[in-house]
Amino acid sequence: MGLIVKTGKIAITGGIATGKSTVARMFAELGAIILDADQVAREVVEVGTPCWKSLHHLLGPAFFEKDGQLKRRKLRDCIIDDRECRNKVNAILHPSILEKMEQEWQYHHRTHPGRPVIFDIPLLFEGKFHPHFGTIILVYVPQEIQIRRLMERDGLSRPEAEKTLTMQLPIDSKKSLSHLIIDNSYSIDHTKQQVQAVWNQLKN
Repeated sequence: MGLIVKTGKIAITGGIATGKSTVARMFAELGAIILDADQVAREVVEVGTPCWKSLHHLLGPAFFEKDGQLKRRKLRDCIIDDRECRNKVNAILHPSILEKMEQEWQYHHRTHPGRPVIFDIPLLFEGKFHPHFGTIILVYVPQEIQIRRLMERDGLSRPEAEKTLTMQLPIDSKKSLSHLIIDNSYSIDHTKQQVQAVWNQLKN
């Protein structure tokens, strides 16, 4: 399996409710090719794939619809509530996600030489993907803003929002591991200015 080696590859990450997807779209508008790890994760568990078979063996039929589709909400609840479940599921998914993203990077690197390719990986650090990247961009907001946005966006109580955040590495820990920080705490124009500045660095 061809893993992503640590080169000039670029990743963007963040935390829940930091606005990473919005920032990734800004980079796409500037001309970046965005490779979405969430989309890849959906593809690798399509019915009949090796990952699907491994998950079916691990979790049992209760986690699957009659047509074989994975019950994503049920899996999400299991991952939130059970660390052992989370670790076993990640051990199945992450190698296949890395391999498929490497294949996509090779394709775009070959067909669009010189155009920055950015891997959009929400769980970059939690999944231990970060050693494979030379440049890591973090979309940052303070944890208190994460909690407030999560409550507003998903209709969660404060305890529920705080529990959801425990699934991820604290945002300030991610900040210390990243190379470039985009603070998304303020206005959209403020964020766009930072994105443009980072883009200029990537292009150079």
